[in-house]
Amino acid sequence: MSRGSRGAVFRAFERAVLGVGMSLVAFVIERRLLKAIKKGAVEPAPRVAVDPESGGSVHLAAPPRVDGPARPPSRPG
Repeated sequence: MSRGSRGAVFRAFERAVLGVGMSLVAFVIERRLLKAIKKGAVEPAPRVAVDPESGGSVHLAAPPRVDGPARPPSRPG
């Protein structure tokens, strides 16, 4: 076997193993989520970014303005 094809075989094997592993993780998570939904233990997340007075429009705050280069916080002492 040449060096190039050995790397390709290893890469294919690695992707297959990762694919199986990720599929198992997704299966377990999905099963637990469906179980929780059927039980009624899951509630929708609160919509904190929505302003009820404006008819449901989303208001996002602008990031704070930084003057000059960003510096790490100074340590006392």
